[in-house]
Amino acid sequence: MNKVYWGLCAGMVLLGIAYAAKPIANEDDVRIVPLDPTAEPEHVTLRTFFPKKDELEKSEPVEMQVRIEGFPLGVMSDFPRKREVFNSHDGQTIRIIVDNAPFFSKNTTYLSSMDDSENYYEQILEVDLPHLQPGEHIVRVFPARSFGESLKGDGCFQADVFYIKSKTPSIDVNLNGPYLTYNEPQGEYPYNEQEPILLDFYLTNCQLSEDGYKVRLSIDGKNQRMLTDWRPYAIYGMTKGEHKIRLELLNPEGNLVPGLFNNTMRSIVIR
Repeated sequence: MNKVYWGLCAGMVLLGIAYAAKPIANEDDVRIVPLDPTAEPEHVTLRTFFPKKDELEKSEPVEMQVRIEGFPLGVMSDFPRKREVFNSHDGQTIRIIVDNAPFFSKNTTYLSSMDDSENYYEQILEVDLPHLQPGEHIVRVFPARSFGESLKGDGCFQADVFYIKSKTPSIDVNLNGPYLTYNEPQGEYPYNEQEPILLDFYLTNCQLSEDGYKVRLSIDGKNQRMLTDWRPYAIYGMTKGEHKIRLELLNPEGNLVPGLFNNTMRSIVIR
């Protein structure tokens, strides 16, 4: 899916199609503008080694180990988008989501190796996961640019189930079926009338289209938009204060796809 998707995007660019220029219609001051995906390196791979798939952990904290190749952490992403949306001083990071809680980021490693050209080849992170209740848990991991956009190429995303003290199933998620991973926006942003807020998400086991799966975006419970392309978006016109962003994955019949991850809401604050 990913190779076909990026191939189509590259083809549109070569043909000179200004795909990302047309905003989605809006009755309010808030505008949703599709963006061209940021170019990605060809050989980024991410793997989690601990906790192992379906592993039973007998105590806490649970230590997670992540290995990533071809994507240096902690550096600023050198793309024009870093001047167009909020760009974090943390640089490029690994984002970690436990169950469906907000992500937390890591940008430091305890071990790094470089190739002959002094490019980072392999980096290893060790992370203590937050306190978790006994039972089933799911961890999702992916790399993100300094401006928050997730990498979407093959090998850039991993989701695993593990258990603490008891192998009791408790999470309504089918990792073999279609599901959505909410990425941006999250947290606090400085107010800038000319600077949009980045909207970004990851899709697994499905594709978006006009007559297929769709993502329904809601802003403060009223500004609903149907997104039919898997790409980043810019949200213009957000005012100061707290806002609630909701993403829902819908099937081709327009119904919510079952599963905890497919209806996710985050609160953000613009100061």
